Amino acid sequence: MTKFYELSESTTEIFFSVFNKKTFPINVGFKFIGTEKQKNLIKISKLSDQYVFLLEKELLVSINESLVDKFDKESINILIEQEIDKVSIDIDSGKIKMVKTDLNTFSSLINKYGVEKVAKANQVEELYHQQQKDGKELIS
Repeated sequence: MTKFYELSESTTEIFFSVFNKKTFPINVGFKFIGTEKQKNLIKISKLSDQYVFLLEKELLVSINESLVDKFDKESINILIEQEIDKVSIDIDSGKIKMVKTDLNTFSSLINKYGVEKVAKANQVEELYHQQQKDGKELIS
């Protein structure tokens, strides 16, 4: 079984339904991949310059689609929005960088959904992985 695969159109639509509610000063190109091994629902990373040139995309979005099927819609939206909020673009230079998470960075997310819902969305991932780990330990 392969570790990476093409994402389904419905999953990329979920991503863009959240992304399109955000405002970015420049157009950003995304390359999407599915990954079975990723523990988190979504991870966005900046592509190196050579891949930006080859792919004409700036950011790599990897999503574990098996988690999309297990999480509720609101948690999925929060986790995607939280990851998108890590993307920072310098308006003057157009350079993209990924910022670390902190309470100030995500205050808008907390204002929008509330502390409990944001915490729940993050706990959903943790609980899922703990259940997977516990299940493997019972089988061993």
